[in-house]
Amino acid sequence: MLVGCGAGAGENSDSESGGTKVECPQVDAADATAITQERADMLIGFTESDAEACAARLGWAFRVGERDGESFALTADYSQQRVTVSVTNDLVTAVVVG
Repeated sequence: MLVGCGAGAGENSDSESGGTKVECPQVDAADATAITQERADMLIGFTESDAEACAARLGWAFRVGERDGESFALTADYSQQRVTVSVTNDLVTAVVVG
């Protein structure tokens, strides 16, 4: 059984991308210092809403930098506790830490 991020405490939820289930990573205390790119990349394949819910569950700040080819203005500050995602057709296709 794969557990998705969109679930509340004690609930199970899956996010599917083309029939492939994607799983929200477990909470890691190291994320409070810096999210690794490897962990951030685990959001690829989530729907935008599931990725945002997963990031919230993990304590990560979340923002969309690009959606369906449209880039958004972003602050230039760098935060190791934030992910910026690119979304195409409601699926996260890329993730950058910072």
